[in-house]
Formats: sequence, structure tokens, C-alpha cells
Amino acid sequence: MDTEFETLLYGQQFKKLYEKMSNLITEKYGLHKAEIEILLFLKKGKGDTARDIAENKFFSKAHISHAIDKLVEGGYLVGKPDAQDRRCIHLTLTEKTEPVCGELLKMRESLMNIVCKGITEEERRMMRQVAKKIAYNINKELGAEVQNNGRKEKEDLNDKK
Repeated sequence: MDTEFETLLYGQQFKKLYEKMSNLITEKYGLHKAEIEILLFLKKGKGDTARDIAENKFFSKAHISHAIDKLVEGGYLVGKPDAQDRRCIHLTLTEKTEPVCGELLKMRESLMNIVCKGITEEERRMMRQVAKKIAYNINKELGAEVQNNGRKEKEDLNDKK
């Protein structure tokens, strides 16, 4: 396998750069990596429960639960029980998250500008398509169901042209 391709798949260099850039924000607000990832996930509106976070962010349930508790205690989140299932808690961001999320979104935009420098929009589109196929293949091999906008993806992405 190509070293450059392995570097992309393992993502260690990207992780180091992401941590370097996000450390200023985590230190400023006294938050941990999992906590900022949860805030960003909720800000993007991809879900609003601990289960949604677990299915998409690959943190352990215990780690998510601890991070949510800390965010609620810190005034960043409010939990509201579901009307039909009281065991399900819907999480809502408070106004206190606005400056944090604003800085995080700017940091992520800057990060993407750095890593995608010199890459055309067409190349970015192709990379997204390839990344989806790779993620699908990995999840399929691991026996996981692939999520696509909140619904189970049944068809094989490799069959799509």
C-alpha cells in the first residue's frame, strides 16, 4: 500500500494538526476534545441524543455520558426527555455555546483551507465520493450498518456510478 494513502487512512498527521489548532479553544473554555466534538455535532444538527452521538462520533457510551454531564453542569447543554420515551433525552445547545461553536467552526474552516490548499473543487468532490466508499467498505467489513442522513443505507455504494 502507498505510504501517502496509508497516511490518509490512518489520519495521524491530520489528528496532530487538528489537536494543535483546537488546543487553544479547549484550553480557553476548559473543555476536552470529546466535549467540543459533541458541541459541534449538535451545532451541525446531525442528531440530538447521546445515541446519535455514539453512532456518529465513535466515542464510547461512557465517555459520551461523562462529557454530556460535564457540558450540562457547565451550562452548555440542556436535556429534555422525549415525549414518547422518557429514557431518551434530547440535547439542546444553550446560548453559552455560541462563542465556543463560532470559534470551533472558524478553526475547522481554517483547518480545511490548510489541508485542501491547491486542491480543486472537482478533486474535493471526488475525494468525498472515494471517502464515502472507503468508509462504507470499512463499516461493511466490521459488520456495522452505514448511516446516511439518519436512515440505514441498504445499497452498496460500490454499485453506484
